[in-house]
Amino acid sequence: MSENEEFAFGPEGMDPAFWRGLTQRRVSRRGVMKVAGLGAGASVILAACGSPSPAASSSKGAVGAANWWAKQKLHHLVDFANWPLYIDVLAGKHLSLEHFTQTTGIKVNYFEVIQDNASFYAKIRPSLAAGQPTGYDIVVMTNNNPELGYLENLKWLVPLDHSAMPNFDKYAGPLIKNPTWDPGNKYTMAWQSGWTAIGYNSQVIKNPGDSIQMLFDKKYKGQVGMLSDPFELGTAGLLAIGVEPTKSTESDWAKAAKKLKQQKSDGIVVAYYDQSYISHLKNGDINIAQAYSGDIFQANLNSKYKKLKLLLPKEGAMLWTDNMAIPLHAQNPKDAMTLMDFFYSPVTQAVVEYYNDYICPVPMAKQQLLHPTGWDVQALKQLAPEIGLPTSVTANSPIVFPDAASVKLTKDYYQFKNQEEINAWNNLFLPIIQGA
Repeated sequence: MSENEEFAFGPEGMDPAFWRGLTQRRVSRRGVMKVAGLGAGASVILAACGSPSPAASSSKGAVGAANWWAKQKLHHLVDFANWPLYIDVLAGKHLSLEHFTQTTGIKVNYFEVIQDNASFYAKIRPSLAAGQPTGYDIVVMTNNNPELGYLENLKWLVPLDHSAMPNFDKYAGPLIKNPTWDPGNKYTMAWQSGWTAIGYNSQVIKNPGDSIQMLFDKKYKGQVGMLSDPFELGTAGLLAIGVEPTKSTESDWAKAAKKLKQQKSDGIVVAYYDQSYISHLKNGDINIAQAYSGDIFQANLNSKYKKLKLLLPKEGAMLWTDNMAIPLHAQNPKDAMTLMDFFYSPVTQAVVEYYNDYICPVPMAKQQLLHPTGWDVQALKQLAPEIGLPTSVTANSPIVFPDAASVKLTKDYYQFKNQEEINAWNNLFLPIIQGA
């Protein structure tokens, strides 16, 4: 056994999955997420949200313009707001952030303050509307909820300094470069991503096929769980009727709702679940469900739940991404850019990904996990007893490092244009969930 393989295991003779269960349990990123109810796409702006900030106008000297960035100085401090349990951690310390500080001299105040997009947006909105700093230099917001779109359209995000993104330009993967929710990566760089696809019990479902139609098949009556997020539910309906979500119309939405109503009236659906679906899938209360990719990966770490499999249907799997962005009036924007690009180093991302296990934004981190060459060697050695698994488990997972076929199956969410479209969507799909 090589040194790189050896340090990846837990105590000698102990099942890695069992050892992992004895250490601090990582909670799914989606496990701490409270669905806001709107479930909208990113490019949304509500009239009630306010007016674009004059500080972010398109004039030559505007915030985020090249000459503006040229005037920015390092302050050796950055305040980073993220979701809980979403970065490498060992005994309360973040090895990636510690290395960043050691190599750059920039101190990072890391705040795990984002529980959901809606409440965090409500927290920072008053400061932004008043033209004041939010207290954060980096915030992490999701593309399939409306709040990221509000920030973009209200010009409450600082356009990124693309001259300061060498790692991103070289190493960012195809799923998160030039995304539909932020063309040209004007405002955002992905933190982590995940799929909403199909989870199933392979001990019961022997021949699942390759289609989303398994969620609507009468032979699975009383065995299927659907998500209670109206946007995830409606999008599944669109895929099931063969419609590309990004190109869908209100007429398509009505047809998708009709198919979902039929699924319900046929008794196929047991219930519409929030994050609790994964417990019901593990317990056998349901055998098929709309599922988040990270949940299936983490379930598989326990030998008891290796029966659970993830299917990316031929009609497509929906990609959601949590994005790093710099809020307007940030006090340390140059430091923020330095940190954001730091996370696009394959060495750094290998350390973060070993802990996170979501879709990695840096494909070359896979090789670093298999063959560490830099500061990640010592970091992975330190993390290994906490994780309790070989680094190859993360590196070789198609859920973490998608192959070309999986990338091809990936779909983007519909981008709502106005509040009327959000209302139309909810009027169609919320009654299905609520029992009307």
